[in-house]
Amino acid sequence: MKKIIPLTLITFLALALNAQSLIPAKFGIKAGFNFSSLNISSVDGVSPTVNSSQIGIAAGVCVHIPLSDKWFINPEVLYSQKGASFDYEFTHDYEVNQRDEYATTNQLTLSYIELNPTISFKASDKLSLNFGPSASFLIGEEYIPNQDPTENPLNTTHILTDGFVEAATLDVGLNLGLSYFIAESLLLDARVSTGFMEAGEVTQPNETGASDPAYILKNRATVLSLAYLF
Repeated sequence: MKKIIPLTLITFLALALNAQSLIPAKFGIKAGFNFSSLNISSVDGVSPTVNSSQIGIAAGVCVHIPLSDKWFINPEVLYSQKGASFDYEFTHDYEVNQRDEYATTNQLTLSYIELNPTISFKASDKLSLNFGPSASFLIGEEYIPNQDPTENPLNTTHILTDGFVEAATLDVGLNLGLSYFIAESLLLDARVSTGFMEAGEVTQPNETGASDPAYILKNRATVLSLAYLF
């Protein structure tokens, strides 16, 4: 049902706006890649962390709806994979005079259904400038942690499985980019996507066994894709 509603809204919008223009609307398919990373901010008292980008799939359907001969609205519904690999260190204190220090490597992949109501200005026959908001609905996540105890005075290894990453179900952001028309019905899209909301939160266990917030995650990505219009 969540997928049907955006598609229905796009269809009705295409029909309504196209009725005001002599240029016909075009439907299309789109496929490409996200080169994504995470904007990671740490809470007070927690060391900063580093992350590296990863490649994910971005594919779905789009509509090109003319508002005039220069302005278009291009809504699209995509399946989109985002995330990154990131490293951080933390210390876990136990109630019985014991402390474990950990270095972790983590890989996080977040899968979304993404709705992008993009506005396009056709600067020339070959080039369009694009901008617009983005709403992403989480449909899946894969988190792969790897813990490496770096200091353990009692030589007792504890693998901590509670906490770590809690993903948010909704992300809202902004897309900026351009399209190059290879042919009338084939175009290459490039854009930068920045998330405004928290995509997730990294937590770390404390001495009581609960988890404290440590890092806030936000999505960012460079997206390259091809679209074919019918």
